[in-house]
Amino acid sequence: MCNYHTLGNDFLQYKRFLGYKYKTDEIVIKEIIKYLENNNINIITKEIVEDYARINSNLSPNTIARNMGVFREFCKYLKLQKVEAYQIPNGIYTRNSNNYIPYIFSKKEMKNIYNSLNSVLNSYRYNYYRKTIYPLIIKILYQTGMRIGEVLSLKINDYDIENGILYIKDPKNNIERLICLPKNIIVELNNYISKFNYLFTENNVIFNAKSNAIEKYFYKVLKEVNINRTNIGPRLHDLRHTFVVHRIEKYAKEQVDFNAMLPVLQAHLGHQSLSSLTYYFHMTEHILKDINKVSEEYFGYLIPKGSDDNE
Repeated sequence: MCNYHTLGNDFLQYKRFLGYKYKTDEIVIKEIIKYLENNNINIITKEIVEDYARINSNLSPNTIARNMGVFREFCKYLKLQKVEAYQIPNGIYTRNSNNYIPYIFSKKEMKNIYNSLNSVLNSYRYNYYRKTIYPLIIKILYQTGMRIGEVLSLKINDYDIENGILYIKDPKNNIERLICLPKNIIVELNNYISKFNYLFTENNVIFNAKSNAIEKYFYKVLKEVNINRTNIGPRLHDLRHTFVVHRIEKYAKEQVDFNAMLPVLQAHLGHQSLSSLTYYFHMTEHILKDINKVSEEYFGYLIPKGSDDNE
């Protein structure tokens, strides 16, 4: 029988040699190998591929498309190794286009959300630790534009407590960066660390929480402030979009030098290129009615006719 376990490891090594990270994809490859070995499959045929796609039918179309894309690449590699395998055509398993428009919270809505962070906690059964960290995490998300995964991955030695600086390592785009926290966040975070210092060693995460728990809490806050939710939004991640749009609004109203400030904002967000910000300019053009003149002057050449880069 074909030794798929060895071939799978060789495939991952080959892809990484070419410069691909293949982190999530490694999990997919291991699942594929397990499927092949458990079913004593020696030759990957079209029928085998279709059966594998069907057993994962409970997953979202985008996840299935990603998994089958990894399967396709693995089959290509097998052919290079003179191992017989069905070549999955492109376009059979496709991802849905992402037409979601982020919800941008107004300044008034954010004020209402802040005012409701603690009242929601008192309305439900949350322990003292959760009551301490949940509001703080929401404030960090909005006031820094960080991703929830980045916040929950922070370790105590990633934080310069004296200067209020976070060191973000290995985020989405594999870019390391520093984030200077606002003064109010520094005060709250330092008080929290002082209060729960017995929990921390240098390898401990700062916040012991799960992203889905934070999301549920945030959705309860939205309900409290009468912001209607559907099954697609608003989302917790929209706090990041709101941070960017509010920051752009601030730059525009103050008529700052965008040539100087946009690279700073790009680095702060961890984006790989300045073009990643064009999506936010597109939103700003439609949302910030009071700065149309400034947006045309500074954003005109950056606003795309259509953009899919909404993270």
